[in-house]
Amino acid sequence: MAQLKKITKARTPRDLERLVADDTERGWNVASRMNYISQDPRPFQMLLKFNNENERVRL
Repeated sequence: MAQLKKITKARTPRDLERLVADDTERGWNVASRMNYISQDPRPFQMLLKFNNENERVRL
C-alpha cells in the first residue's frame, strides 16, 4: 500500500506551493488536486504520495 501524506498547513496558495516543493525534494509526488475548504483556518490542502522506487510503471 502506498504511503500518503496530507498537507494541511497552508493558509495561501503560495504557502501550499512552497510546502509541496519542499516535500517533492524529499521524494513525495502530488496525488490530488488542491482542495479549498472555506471554513478551515488553513483552507488550502493537498494529498501527496511517496515515490517508492520498488513500484514500476507498466507500459
